[in-house]
Amino acid sequence: MAKLITGGTGFIGAELARMLVDRQEEVVLFDVVPNAVRIKGIEDKVKVVPGNLAHYSEVFNVVKDHPIEGIYHLGGMLTLPSNMNPWASFQSNICGTLHVFEAARLLGIEKVVFASSIGTYGLDTTSLITDDTLQRPTTMYGIGKLYCEHLGMFYRNRFGLDFRSVRYPSVIGPGVKTPGVAQYNPWMIEHAALGKPYECFVTEETKSPVMYFKDAAICIDLLYQAPKEKIKSLNYNVAGVTPVQTAKELEGIIKKFVSDFQVTYRPDPKVMEFYQNFHVEVYDDSRARKEWGWNSRYPNFEMVVRDFLEEVRRNPERYGG
Repeated sequence: MAKLITGGTGFIGAELARMLVDRQEEVVLFDVVPNAVRIKGIEDKVKVVPGNLAHYSEVFNVVKDHPIEGIYHLGGMLTLPSNMNPWASFQSNICGTLHVFEAARLLGIEKVVFASSIGTYGLDTTSLITDDTLQRPTTMYGIGKLYCEHLGMFYRNRFGLDFRSVRYPSVIGPGVKTPGVAQYNPWMIEHAALGKPYECFVTEETKSPVMYFKDAAICIDLLYQAPKEKIKSLNYNVAGVTPVQTAKELEGIIKKFVSDFQVTYRPDPKVMEFYQNFHVEVYDDSRARKEWGWNSRYPNFEMVVRDFLEEVRRNPERYGG
């Protein structure tokens, strides 16, 4: 039996696929635009199926045509593309998730693990976010993720689907090109790895909760494997780098590894407008730790930067080096 990963050749999906392949598991990767570079080295050990989550027939077919035992649902449009085209985001992120749940319900798939987001929090968010913080998202991306969290809960209660999800903070790692308000973190490290100076688009004191992409893959796999009786809350905050640190602090840590790295700061007014209303100091994940044993493998920037630099230098073809 195989595991299906939607968004399977994406940022987190490809890393998760490598983990599953290392465990000798069968893996099917479903992606709207498969990225062959991301799965270089395991391309002969996985099945890649091009498909669009917005098209229910393509979702049903990939489940019907393969011996799928469970689904890691990672696919969808990200924050800025969703805001630019909310109609496409609705079809991909909301309808696409419904299609995954319906395929699971009608074709006998018992378990779906979903990648949600810190983006489900928004209005009146304080410096502390817990699993009990009121979720009032302001972006199309966050709205869609929150809807799907509740849709998954409905499918669990109504149809017995073993649904569970994690709310990632901003996930960082090498090779991501899509702009985002927290993208200054990975771009700063990646520029250092490639020997290039970096012009940072936020202020030195800007902070954003982040998680390393390898942690993100480990995390959702750990949740998948957790015994059903341990899953009480269903939707969980998960933290990575703790405590949340500033752009200037990240620069200082990078310079421990690349001493001649040069950073200048030229804040983008539109991005800084976002941070005026988003100033999270603590992203509490105590329920995930208590219920199914979540524990970050990359809990500080020093560990992230060390591995990030090695990853870019070891696999430059994946990351544009």
